[in-house]
Amino acid sequence: MNSIKELYQTYQAYDLLVDSRRLTDPARTLFFALPGQRADGHDFIPRLLAAGVEHFVVAGHYQAGSQVQQDVEKERGGGAPVFHRVADPLAVLQALAAHHRRQFDVPVLAITGSNGKTIVKDWLVQLLSNRFNVCASPRSFNSQIGVPLSVWRLRAEHDLAIFEAGVSETGEMARLAEIIRPTCGLFTMLGSAHDAGFPDRATKHQEKINLFKGAEWVAVSADDNDSIRLLRMADIDPLTFLGIDGRLLEVEEVPLKLNFPELPGIYLENAYAAVAGAYGLGLPPEQIRRYVGGLRPLSNRLEQREGRNGGIVINDSYSNDLSALAAALDFAAAQNPFSGLTLILGTLQPGSFNLPGTGVRAENSAILQLLEGRVTRLITVGKSNVDLPAERHFSTPEDLLTAIEKGLNFSAETILVKGASVEQLGRVADALSRKQHQTLLRLDLTALRHNFQVYRQGVSAGMIVMVKASAYGGGALPVARALAAAGADYLAVAYPDEGRLLREGGVKLPIMVLNAEPGTFSRCATDELEPVVHQISALRRAHAYGMKVHLELDTGMARLGFQTTALDDLLGELDREDFTGTIASIFTHLAASEDPAHDAFTLQQLKDFDVAYAKISKRLRSAPPRHVLNSNGISRFPERAYEMVRLGIGLYGIGDATRSGELRPALQLLTHITRVYDRSAGDSVGYSRKGRLDRPSRIAILPLGYADGLPRLAGEGKFSVRIGEHLAPTVGAVCMDMTTIDVTDLPGHVAAGTEVVIFGPNHSIELLARAAQTIPYEILTGIGSRVHRIYSQD
Repeated sequence: MNSIKELYQTYQAYDLLVDSRRLTDPARTLFFALPGQRADGHDFIPRLLAAGVEHFVVAGHYQAGSQVQQDVEKERGGGAPVFHRVADPLAVLQALAAHHRRQFDVPVLAITGSNGKTIVKDWLVQLLSNRFNVCASPRSFNSQIGVPLSVWRLRAEHDLAIFEAGVSETGEMARLAEIIRPTCGLFTMLGSAHDAGFPDRATKHQEKINLFKGAEWVAVSADDNDSIRLLRMADIDPLTFLGIDGRLLEVEEVPLKLNFPELPGIYLENAYAAVAGAYGLGLPPEQIRRYVGGLRPLSNRLEQREGRNGGIVINDSYSNDLSALAAALDFAAAQNPFSGLTLILGTLQPGSFNLPGTGVRAENSAILQLLEGRVTRLITVGKSNVDLPAERHFSTPEDLLTAIEKGLNFSAETILVKGASVEQLGRVADALSRKQHQTLLRLDLTALRHNFQVYRQGVSAGMIVMVKASAYGGGALPVARALAAAGADYLAVAYPDEGRLLREGGVKLPIMVLNAEPGTFSRCATDELEPVVHQISALRRAHAYGMKVHLELDTGMARLGFQTTALDDLLGELDREDFTGTIASIFTHLAASEDPAHDAFTLQQLKDFDVAYAKISKRLRSAPPRHVLNSNGISRFPERAYEMVRLGIGLYGIGDATRSGELRPALQLLTHITRVYDRSAGDSVGYSRKGRLDRPSRIAILPLGYADGLPRLAGEGKFSVRIGEHLAPTVGAVCMDMTTIDVTDLPGHVAAGTEVVIFGPNHSIELLARAAQTIPYEILTGIGSRVHRIYSQD
């Protein structure tokens, strides 16, 4: 292989590609064939060759297929593709990006920490772009692969750069630091994420601080004494900041009077960090004051809704460059149950293209390459898109909205709305969406995937994920598709109809059915579902159908399952028939894995299971996989993970106290005030006059009730909703469709349309469950079907 310097001279104007789906300009693409958990980049080389890619970095052992090679040479008139064979393609990718970084002498700020990296980076870009031309990591590109791809975007026209970096084990940060070479930095916080990859928390802390080697300064909270100490030990100047009540930010003890927007606590801390970083990079205080009010938790990012004609609308109108467009197309493909995809495409932002001097024709060619084979109908918006071969083109979003009002046809289909925030194409997504109940259940698929990985990293076992009861109320199909993309091995449902819904939605993963009566086995066989059996007659019937089944053992739950103390009949049946290939797994349910008070009972269950499993395995030619652990069991008894585990409520970031510091709440139930009115002392509110007012009060009406999932026991002041940073208690009885709350003591203007949080990341679902004398499971599965589900992803 040529030296890195020689490679750079050849390819400095090329796109570096690691994902074949992101191909835009085949003739000027250098593809790196990287191994992955579920796929090997070398397997996609034939497809890229056929698409016109000519340059590859591959592992030394790779040999192109002879037929593919001949076809390519014939098509190109004898010209052969170029393969750079190396020991480690990822190391070459990183070295090439590091060499690229050394060509620039601009301020480069690096961000790391356990949480908040992406939102702080995005807010920093939002603040600084009003004054500087900023190069920044797209989305959350902070890994060993994402960082070099981010740094490769740096160009001569940029005034400064902001890159985020994340690590999951010891030794990774040194490689990222060499690529980024930060001149300054920002440390968000140290949390428990990725603890498993380090011998202890102190080692992980030092690993993150290693990113800033050679930096002039690093912005860090004035309360973070450990980080300040480590920075000073490394001869790095800490730029300390401290926010006070959202109105004052001290940076290096310089007070900045600012009016931060009303944000939840963790977001406010992120806003403090972003402003401190902007101040350190030279943004004048008067400009900070002008723009800080626009900092909001980012919306319009890969947000899935139900279309008004029965299809799916995906709103991704926050940013629009080639990388963001490619990510949105990937998300749409994963969630699309239809044969085609309609794309409503706004203007791509400057900086989307790496090649110097590219014009409209080259840019359009890159877009079309990305859309090929994915988009069946293209509608464009914006003057720069006028030359794209769209079915319809509209000069402005307003023109498109007018056409929709006049009946522009959209059927039951998936529609991806993709544009930059300045175009406000979210209005188009709203116009195409089903009229929403004012109460929304928002599911953060990014948090869902994060939680899945937290559990997966804790055990070396296959992951069975529960999606029964419509994925605990979150929506079975979107959740199942997200889990399939995240790497789940199995799904589990309660009944065959739930499994059929997943199959009809295109889900291919194996599906275990927990409650399948023998009379449904023919349907299970048709839909390739694997029933749980706990009776010999059911085992025989499934075997006759040639189906895979899962044997359930009862070790103390006292519900269903073969009794571990009475296995003779089962063992005799296994002696009489050859069930090789029939029994897919053997499992049991733990009754109280979350409660240390019952650990003796849990350990006895595990012991009984082991004894029974050994007896059954002796009758079979091969030992089937075992699984006993649920979410809390994975956290508290990882040594008993066996071959598989079953992940349930923990997937949503709730119900597992052991991992509360690592998990992210993935669900948020929101509504909006319908009306606000005043009532006198002595008045009553609601049915049976259960709400008695002992003072003049300001009452707000919420458009949700027990038909939507707010339990009646949450009424009469037993539960408080969250409005901004403040709590408002219920008043009177919860009705079927409405609830009243007392907003008398809330500062500021509370009016119709004000957002109200029932539960979410900053208002725990456990608060509602305790008020209703129940558990989070019942709250989630009780959320009514008329509550609109929205799925979002970064």
